[in-house]
Amino acid sequence: MKFLCLHGAGTNSHVLEIQFGPIREALSSNGQFEFYDAFCEVEPVEEIRNIFAGPFFTWYSPGLGGHTLEEAKAELLDIIETEGPFDACLGFSQGAALLAAVMIDHQKNNPFGPNLFKLAVFICGGAPLLVTKSLQEPDFLYSPPVASMAALTEPWMGPYVPGHEPHPDESWNIFLAEKVREAGLTIRIPTAHIYGSKDNTLKESLRLRDICDPRRRVEFDHGRGHEVPRAPHLVQQMAATIRRAIDNALTAH
Repeated sequence: MKFLCLHGAGTNSHVLEIQFGPIREALSSNGQFEFYDAFCEVEPVEEIRNIFAGPFFTWYSPGLGGHTLEEAKAELLDIIETEGPFDACLGFSQGAALLAAVMIDHQKNNPFGPNLFKLAVFICGGAPLLVTKSLQEPDFLYSPPVASMAALTEPWMGPYVPGHEPHPDESWNIFLAEKVREAGLTIRIPTAHIYGSKDNTLKESLRLRDICDPRRRVEFDHGRGHEVPRAPHLVQQMAATIRRAIDNALTAH
């Protein structure tokens, strides 16, 4: 199974590869994991500043403008087209939010077409966002169905990465799980949700979980913060959760 893997904001693909390394070993599978860097270079998040080498990236940033979200979606679809096909995807934090946003857009635009992936793994995932008012047009040809999907969102109040707060004349919104379900846009593929009860963005992880089909999702609370724990017993439990999701994907009809 070939995975497309996206890191969180203010880090890079190497950071995620190291974060995920113990789980990858515990999976003991022939899975192929492809890690990609985001498109906007930024200062690193404080937790990794003196640990990992740069450069560091973010997929999108309210502080850099609403157009960055649409450009990230376009770039991600280009990766899928040129580097794929991918059987599955894995995202940490902002990487998970971007994957979910693209999947919702895809389902809206292709209600009866094939899914982008057969499986999604979200670790400390953020909830998908929608820019309903932007000061600058994106540099890429990507037209998300903003007008018809704005009603499924509410204003996003953060938390924001320090220095990346939104411009007052732009509108960043976050999807509401209940509205997404009512619109028939629940993410319909099998999903795995790994999150921490001490994470200050836990509400976003649970919102992302609730946007996914409850019949096809599995979850695990590692009890820590916004991180991928390395304690052996937690690694084994996270790997077991992902294995269950893989089994769900392999037996899905």
